[in-house]
Amino acid sequence: MNVPSERAAVPSLAPFLEQRRLNLSYDLAFDATREAFADWAERMRALWRSSLPPCRGPATGSCDTGAVVLGFASGAQAEGRLQLPEGAGPFPAVLLLHDHGGRFDIGWRKMWDDPLSADTRGALYDGVAVAQALVEAGFAVLCMDALGWGERQSGGYAGQQALAANALGLGWSLAGLVAAEDLQAARWLAAHPKIDAARIGTFGFSFGGFRAWQLSALSRDIRAAVSLSWLACRRDMMVAGAPLLAGQSAFYMLHPALAGRLDFPDMAALALRAPLFLRSGQSDRHMPTDSVARAYGALDAMADAGAVARADSGFHTAGHQCPAPVIAQAIAFLDRSLTA
Repeated sequence: MNVPSERAAVPSLAPFLEQRRLNLSYDLAFDATREAFADWAERMRALWRSSLPPCRGPATGSCDTGAVVLGFASGAQAEGRLQLPEGAGPFPAVLLLHDHGGRFDIGWRKMWDDPLSADTRGALYDGVAVAQALVEAGFAVLCMDALGWGERQSGGYAGQQALAANALGLGWSLAGLVAAEDLQAARWLAAHPKIDAARIGTFGFSFGGFRAWQLSALSRDIRAAVSLSWLACRRDMMVAGAPLLAGQSAFYMLHPALAGRLDFPDMAALALRAPLFLRSGQSDRHMPTDSVARAYGALDAMADAGAVARADSGFHTAGHQCPAPVIAQAIAFLDRSLTA
């Protein structure tokens, strides 16, 4: 999530909303005295999925490599790219989820060595073309334009807010539409004849990082997830000057059925059924370091209570970026998790 300078001055919450922020009880949060973690997780997962737009079955589209057009149960379509490594397959695969980056004219192209994405890769990914790095490591890679980017751009920040309002007015949500599409893209990838359905992971940075743990929480097709630079506690992300208070892009992370009832770490804990790699930058302008640390601690506590593996979590020093050494660590994590 990235907010341009002219939108950086975000006011405080109105006093009555500030009081609600301070008093959030998260009534759906895990409580080990009431039920087992596995039972709670399945109940929350079912509630979350039931709140989404239609997302049963895989997306529709050809199984060719190269340019891909997928159709979703909502009626929407998205363009993207599928690239396979050398060999006969079936291959382990990664559903690569692009960032926000404050740039809407490209989506999936941000992740490839594309002339249009050179500045984005330089600013956010240390110059690394993540898709190519994954292919070179032996993974098939699928990346699609999210709603609002690339061929689906809708007028920048103002267009995102309009999309969100229109979706809500029709009984859906912008966050729900993106989650539903990612679920169907994962299902499509699992059904591809060249893909090993038992070895599919996901990778994302910033907005893509939110989508990565979200997808792992919701989809049994995902067997490992890399989420970079998007996890903190809701209260800490709703203070004066915080991007989440600005509206606009924040709607991509706000599920009406869960907001105010589950904290972001509670939602991310649903991804602990599979290996989960989390990294955040110290002094990240979007993810306050102390809040990220609290989120990691909450995940560890739930993992211990549920007798599931802890996330591989930690910090780097590059702020809100995805530095080359972290990309290499993340790919090594996926290799261990999906190809062992």
